Amino acid sequence: MVEFLSDAWIARLDAAVRAADDLAVDPPFTVATVVDTPDGDRGYRVQFGTEGAAVTGSGHEGHDADVSLVTDPTTAWALHAGSLRAQDAFARGLLKVRGRPELLAAHGEVLAALERALAPVRSDTTPPEWVRADR
Repeated sequence: MVEFLSDAWIARLDAAVRAADDLAVDPPFTVATVVDTPDGDRGYRVQFGTEGAAVTGSGHEGHDADVSLVTDPTTAWALHAGSLRAQDAFARGLLKVRGRPELLAAHGEVLAALERALAPVRSDTTPPEWVRADR
């Protein structure tokens, strides 16, 4: 098991997307997820390109991304766990989208492939203490 938003978790996301063969796009684009945690902003970036995808976590996830998804820890965990859909979080004001959201609509198939690639990581993830305390 790995803890949500930890470096080990990001490494598992990266390995999962690199192993997927249906995440290549042209032109490339980047989607960042930024979570406002008690320890400061945490998150990760998924970079899609002609060779496939990669995941990184740098601490500056939302900077220079084509699309940034910004949310709180509880919503981020619910999205990761699959108990809340991004569309519903957005409609409720729990998820903010910055940048070029039209890229999400234009790449629905690759984003669905991303969800499939990340499913094994999702089932092997535990929430951090600050999410468990919110429940």
